Amino acid sequence: VITKLKIEIPMDLSSVLRTVKNPTTRQKARLAYDNRCPANVAIFKEVMQLRHEAALLLGYPNHAALSVEDKMAETPDRVNSFLSSLRLKLTEAAKKDVETLLRLKRGNVEARGEEFDGHYFTWDNPYYDNMLLQQDYAVDQAKISEYFPLQSTAHGMLGIFEQLFGMVFHEILDEERASLSSTGKGDDLVWHHDVQIFSVWDKDEEGGGFLGNLYLDLYSRDGKYSNPSNFSVVPGYVEEDGTKHYPSTALVCNFQHPSASKPTLLRHTDVVVLFHELGHGIHDLVSRTKFARFHGPMGTVVDFGEAPSQVLENWCWTPEQIMSLSNHYSYLSGDYFSNWKSKTGKKEGLVQPPKRLPRAMVQSLLKAKHANTALGTLHQLFIGTFDMAVHQLDDFDENQTFTALWNRLRREIVPTEDLSALGAGDEWGHGYTNIGHLMNEYDAGFYSYLFSNVYAQDIFSTVFKSDPMSVEAGRKYRYAVLEKGGSQPEMTTLQDFLGREAKMEAFYEDLGFAL
Repeated sequence: VITKLKIEIPMDLSSVLRTVKNPTTRQKARLAYDNRCPANVAIFKEVMQLRHEAALLLGYPNHAALSVEDKMAETPDRVNSFLSSLRLKLTEAAKKDVETLLRLKRGNVEARGEEFDGHYFTWDNPYYDNMLLQQDYAVDQAKISEYFPLQSTAHGMLGIFEQLFGMVFHEILDEERASLSSTGKGDDLVWHHDVQIFSVWDKDEEGGGFLGNLYLDLYSRDGKYSNPSNFSVVPGYVEEDGTKHYPSTALVCNFQHPSASKPTLLRHTDVVVLFHELGHGIHDLVSRTKFARFHGPMGTVVDFGEAPSQVLENWCWTPEQIMSLSNHYSYLSGDYFSNWKSKTGKKEGLVQPPKRLPRAMVQSLLKAKHANTALGTLHQLFIGTFDMAVHQLDDFDENQTFTALWNRLRREIVPTEDLSALGAGDEWGHGYTNIGHLMNEYDAGFYSYLFSNVYAQDIFSTVFKSDPMSVEAGRKYRYAVLEKGGSQPEMTTLQDFLGREAKMEAFYEDLGFAL
């Protein structure tokens, strides 16, 4: 009797592109990803047509003019100008990035005894970017991840928010859950047994009042939304009789489950994303508005709504905060230590690593922050440019092919090659049909991720850079920015907080450029 053993290995595109040595496998993975959901091509076209027609009926020349009018940018011309000037700033630097990576690829290919064809494809970039970090910057993402177990890292982040914003997070467990459930069953308070619940309060010095509930749904499962996100479950608002309705917010991620011998470990990029998304949840919890419409990040315009969380990303690039969040997994339990000793310890002379991330590793990480930043930012800019282009049609052409526009713009903006370099033309992949932002409130708004970062970096540089854990600065930021939500014009909130109009210098400095 032959029994087939089936082993499921969780794998995502970024892991494949970053680690798989065979370029053909990386290419197939990239193309499969970019050609998912072919039915969406026709649906996307129909949505663009309906948006265009609706804008015309309302007296606007196109959907972008209608959509951007209520955002901070106010006009499509301002958005286009921002994207164009940023593209001009980044293009030469991105080409230099590719030259460096191309040399790395040549050396790698020839070392395998193969002939180098001179191409540098989109599916090459994550692999050689990862190789560059290891070889030129001594950044070993796998080794760094050992210092960021998911649960201890998440609790460390909550600790930062407690200090900065005067909050208290109380995890609701077992008997307390059961006592709060109308059925007497604690699991009825959550949609899955993996979900953690925290009741969130002000510290005594901030009044000691209840703020709301935070749900952490961190682990993967079949059919679950795959992108790390924060969702407002219930917004806060004031009832007609003056009583407050408290918010509930959920951080939803898709990390692998821990095993008995090893916890879930985060790469530094995962740490940044987790802090960003958790920042949206904190914004949700401390916002205080009369109307639900203006509550929290969902109550703000999208080209400001990302800024509060982008401000917080800087804590993941500040040495003392990186080290304080770190906690080598071998210290969490005896089983984890035994696993480390049997798998890794022998290679390292059985000397247990330091509990905190060593300063030398932190410095290597910081040195690598701007490696290939221009290239990565141009890819984000390309999506924003496509988004604006499809929403600024002079007239809707039934023969319009958005797939060709997508691939042509990528080739023009991002200096990496794609399948068209191998003779496939411009109809080979429709990655735009899998970007949910283009179908929701980010329509003619994908630029917001770059645009709002101008405000975010100005805030951090002006208020927090000299002392990221300043209680005074944290409270000021909480009450002057986060608490307001969208209850007043966001530009008013920003200028009141900074005491002036926003400046671009810190944004370009964060990208590694001088203005």
